[in-house]
Amino acid sequence: MTAKRFPYLLGHAEIAFLYGVERQTSQLWKTRGVLGEPDIVISGNPYWLLPTVLGLSEDGNREFDAKRLKEYKAQITSGYEVDDPADLPQIIGLKEIPWIFGKKYMDVYQWRVRRSFASEDAVISGSPLWLLDTVLEDAERRGRATVQDGIDRIRAGEREQIKPRGRKPSAEPKPTPPPLPTVRTFRPGEHSAEDVAAFAAELLDAGFSLSVRPKR
Repeated sequence: MTAKRFPYLLGHAEIAFLYGVERQTSQLWKTRGVLGEPDIVISGNPYWLLPTVLGLSEDGNREFDAKRLKEYKAQITSGYEVDDPADLPQIIGLKEIPWIFGKKYMDVYQWRVRRSFASEDAVISGSPLWLLDTVLEDAERRGRATVQDGIDRIRAGEREQIKPRGRKPSAEPKPTPPPLPTVRTFRPGEHSAEDVAAFAAELLDAGFSLSVRPKR
């Protein structure tokens, strides 16, 4: 069976490899705007076209390794270059495949574990990717039913997007904390220890913490 052609896509791991930097550096380039928005997001992971990545060297501050570029290309069977994201074929990952079959993620995972699913067309930054045609042809060969709505979503360009990092904001607004009590100063001869104790008890009962800082 002839291997299908798969476009040269790169994630942070491949970008770091080409430029001889740490993966975190590639991610930092993205954060700082040196590396633009991904050309495509699949299963929540960002990917860039090869021309986009090679363009990082145009300002003279970075230089990719030609030998590493050759090694990268050798890992993509029947790879080819795409200049415009609009020209990309339909590519999916593990989070979109369940849409095709109306299944849960773990169902597809079990298919892969049992080797009853098509092999991925490429692995980019550790994530398996398939051409939509590969998955549909495999489903037909195995007699697996598909869900047209899921296929239509994919063909319309819908993909699982990148989830924002950090805590999910609460739908309930946090209550406004009570104002701090007015600062009071206690001086020898003007106040007694009982005055200080009463004020301290008032603060603790209201839920405030208390620090005592003596002054001369």
